[in-house]
Amino acid sequence: MSGVKAEGSKPWWWKPLWIAVLLITIASGVVGYLLLHVPLERTVGGVALTFLCIGIAYYIRVRPSMKMNRVIYILFGITPIGFGLWILLVISGIGRFLTTHVGNWPSFIVAFTVPYIIGAFIGDWIGRRRNYRLPLSP
Repeated sequence: MSGVKAEGSKPWWWKPLWIAVLLITIASGVVGYLLLHVPLERTVGGVALTFLCIGIAYYIRVRPSMKMNRVIYILFGITPIGFGLWILLVISGIGRFLTTHVGNWPSFIVAFTVPYIIGAFIGDWIGRRRNYRLPLSP
């Protein structure tokens, strides 16, 4: 019984995976600065942004919560769905119609807010239907 792991336990490679990801990020920053002659501020900024993304990914996979899953579904709605709605707005000619009838700035504001807000609501709706469970989550 002592050799059997619980169903929710992590695989043996879980901790080395995160350590390897962090070390590879640091190594690629050093290589970029020393060998590829990338400016120091870009190297530090890129490594910091990568660490931020790794931290978010670790938090999502290790400490999943209902609130975090809801945020992920809303971001899913904003990013691909909202962008797709924006593309439809541009292709359909509604954007040009708005520009002609209400002016440039109101049209600009509508074009860059309404599709993304609708996408956020669609993402939240999808999440609610799935009970905010992420795919491949335990």
